[in-house]
Amino acid sequence: MDTVLKELQFFIDREVPLVKFIDRTFNCSHERTMKIWTYLRDHDIGKTSFHFEIGADLLNAEELALLESLRPGLVQLEIGIQSTNPETLRAIQRTMDLPKLCSNIKRLRSAGNINLHVDLIAGLPYEGLESFAKSFNDVYALHADQLQLGFLKVLGGTRMLEMADEYDIRYSARPPYEVLSTKWLSCADLDLLRRICDVLEYYYNSGQFTHALMYLERYWEGAFDFYRKLADFFRRCGYDWERPAAARRYEVLREFVRESGIIDDCSVFEEYLRLDRNLHIHKSRRRSVSDIYDFGEGKVRITIDYEQQRYNMTLSPKN
Repeated sequence: MDTVLKELQFFIDREVPLVKFIDRTFNCSHERTMKIWTYLRDHDIGKTSFHFEIGADLLNAEELALLESLRPGLVQLEIGIQSTNPETLRAIQRTMDLPKLCSNIKRLRSAGNINLHVDLIAGLPYEGLESFAKSFNDVYALHADQLQLGFLKVLGGTRMLEMADEYDIRYSARPPYEVLSTKWLSCADLDLLRRICDVLEYYYNSGQFTHALMYLERYWEGAFDFYRKLADFFRRCGYDWERPAAARRYEVLREFVRESGIIDDCSVFEEYLRLDRNLHIHKSRRRSVSDIYDFGEGKVRITIDYEQQRYNMTLSPKN
């Protein structure tokens, strides 16, 4: 431990932007976890962030309290959920207290100082498209900062390689040996999930459409259904290949919402979209922004301070 702390101090002193721990489940030892997180809290100079992959259901009250006390941005957590299908979790020999995991993630999310990444894996045993859609909706509802959608890799020496014939898993012969189809997912199903992964990266994981997406949630049947339709829209319009630039994606989302008929009156949605655009305007064009937005229930003046990375709202009743 003395060596670990000495090396962490080396990174802190030299203001390394990001340090990633590669432990598969960093918090499997409570004593070690508390020593390292306490040291980072007590020696933080506001320059370095630390990334940990954890089992969120293993977090206890003391660890949660410590995490809640940290400087915003000091720690980011990656939480591998993979699936919420109990049969799938048994097949991959993964033990997880899902209700506790969700409760702990919601508590950390409400604290607002920890960047949270959650993971899903497509192509696992007993996970067909319907089951994966449920897992996606369950995990999306946690509203983590990022939802990382990965695809099964069939690696040498793993249980997935041993069970490949029984599960009818077809996978690429080239690294990283990614799944092509399974007994439960066809090639077409996995193509759809890869396209969903793309639009998820553009719109959710980019963090640039937070307000617009939160507004849309009240109208969609489920997150998976929304992103599936958005992915189909991308393919139909040729955006799969064009890959619209970040600034163009606001207009693409507006086109999709108008065409899909999710909302009868798009005016409020477009105000949220305008707010998101102003919050993430390119730094080369940033000026002091103070504008009136009409969110349907009342007009709001929002002043954006790019230097401090914050914005202030002044409410006034709608006339």
